[in-house]
Amino acid sequence: MTRKVQARTLATRDRLLAAGRELWAEGGASGLRTDEVVLRAGTAKGTFFAHFPDRDHFLATLLAEQLTARVAALPVPADRADLQAVLAAIFTAFAEEADTVALLARFSGPAGAGLGLDLMICAAIERLAQGLAAMQPRGLVANRAEPAVLAEALMALVFHAAASAQCPLHGDRAAVRARAEALLQAMTAALLGG
Repeated sequence: MTRKVQARTLATRDRLLAAGRELWAEGGASGLRTDEVVLRAGTAKGTFFAHFPDRDHFLATLLAEQLTARVAALPVPADRADLQAVLAAIFTAFAEEADTVALLARFSGPAGAGLGLDLMICAAIERLAQGLAAMQPRGLVANRAEPAVLAEALMALVFHAAASAQCPLHGDRAAVRARAEALLQAMTAALLGG
């Protein structure tokens, strides 16, 4: 009996997540409403909240899936051009949705344990550190710090640039995003030399 209940519970959670993925693909995270998720999943609103404490936890779970897949597809950077391309890809993933930076800020630490955003960030840092470790002996990046420390700093720069891409105070979205991308490149060059 317990296995049937567990299987049904997992199937319900999967239906909620599938509905959320579809709605996110159709209208982004900011337009995703709990009522629409439960309607599409064929469940009750109380069922949703039995699986997720709130909408943000649900969104963070979906975001972790998306970002984990994107980070897993990134190559280990072999040179400065690869490094810039990887950083640009992470920046794009973080800056695409207005809600992404807020969700990362809220759930990438202990508050998000078990959601996967922390693991995604660690995977990205590890990938960057591997590339930096190979580039440092070849003189392609400065030897200012250990590769893992530089990788952490680069992720902080990506996060900062992605957050600045969401700032509506300085022009239209495309112009703000272009300035944020330029900021990321300048900060990266300052950190790594060159």
